[in-house]
Amino acid sequence: MMSRSDLPRSAPRIGARTTLQKLLSRFHFGITLFAVALSGLTILLAGVTALRGYADRNMELAAQLGAYGVEPALVFNDPVAAREGLEPLTRIPGIARLRVLNDVGRPVTEWTSPTADPAPMLSRIFFPRPFAVTVQRNGSTIGTIEVWGDSSTLVDYVRLGLLAGLTCLLITAFGTIFLARRFEYELVKPLNEIATVAHDVRLHRRFDKRVQPLGIAELDRLGGDINALLDELQGWQGHMESERAMLAHRASHDTLTAMPNRAAFDEQLARRIDAAAARGSRFALLFIDADNFKAANDNFGHAAGDAVLVALSACIKETLRKDDFAARIGGDEFVVIIDPFDVGAAADELADRIRTCVSQPITLPDGQTYRASVSVGVATFPDSGSNATALLTAADAAMYADKLANRSR
Repeated sequence: MMSRSDLPRSAPRIGARTTLQKLLSRFHFGITLFAVALSGLTILLAGVTALRGYADRNMELAAQLGAYGVEPALVFNDPVAAREGLEPLTRIPGIARLRVLNDVGRPVTEWTSPTADPAPMLSRIFFPRPFAVTVQRNGSTIGTIEVWGDSSTLVDYVRLGLLAGLTCLLITAFGTIFLARRFEYELVKPLNEIATVAHDVRLHRRFDKRVQPLGIAELDRLGGDINALLDELQGWQGHMESERAMLAHRASHDTLTAMPNRAAFDEQLARRIDAAAARGSRFALLFIDADNFKAANDNFGHAAGDAVLVALSACIKETLRKDDFAARIGGDEFVVIIDPFDVGAAADELADRIRTCVSQPITLPDGQTYRASVSVGVATFPDSGSNATALLTAADAAMYADKLANRSR
């Protein structure tokens, strides 16, 4: 049996083994690099995924905005008017090409950005195909608008993300040299803080999360770099949200009168029909059309016509109750949904108030005054129709009957 006096003879064999300090150093170094690389990659992928979603939505909203702008041009097959309808989209960054097709798929007009795509490969990844929106009028398809995106709004973000990720990795590589002598708990705790933030960003898109100040200087700097990257991502998110909200408002509202447009009205009418059918209630639909509006345009000019439309929309807005809804669905055509509806009273009273308001003199841009008049048709749900088409047809017919009655007076 070996005695205790024989133990020192095995010292050379012990010296060939690694030390705990070296083992912890290699372990900490490897784990730190892996965790930071995974965190940086996760944040970058999360940002790219979110950016792609916002870019897709913005392209879709741009296509819807363009569809509203070229609708009149498609009705009259007017390429010049279609080109003018696309003008607002040509100023939006990130759009490479626009094309308008008629109902048989033939091009009406087309626009291509004069600026070259800075990263065609990135555009192929984010925008593999154009966004197409059909243009409809009175339930029939009259054309299609196609929107191609490019990488002009994405290149800066990708460059910044790659640079920030590389910076984080370089800082970590140097920082872990000094962290190797610390205990495992002192390393795991701050790394777990970083991993938790990255986890929330990846799974829940929590770009408002931040790494709290850490006790280890190197990891605290790393947390600061990650926070800076998150600040950039949150800034991009806010910018895209704001741009999406702006495009959504433009797509659903008339630019002249600031009233909801035809698309918003169709959605609102379908919602009111479903709600009324579910609770067994009624509502009224008013179809309002300006009398002799073309003559006003011809005699006083389009600026005067715009002033008349703005004044008419203001009269309609003034007469609305809290739950009523009004929209401009055509050149001089407006609709109002009266909901809830008082049988025999609310619709006629509202129509009379609108007529009275419109009859007041309107001051035109050149200083002249103009007295407008309107014809109003009323339809009720479900008496006049149980769907949107039937209601609009009934209200439109009632409006023309009112117009004929006004002419005969």
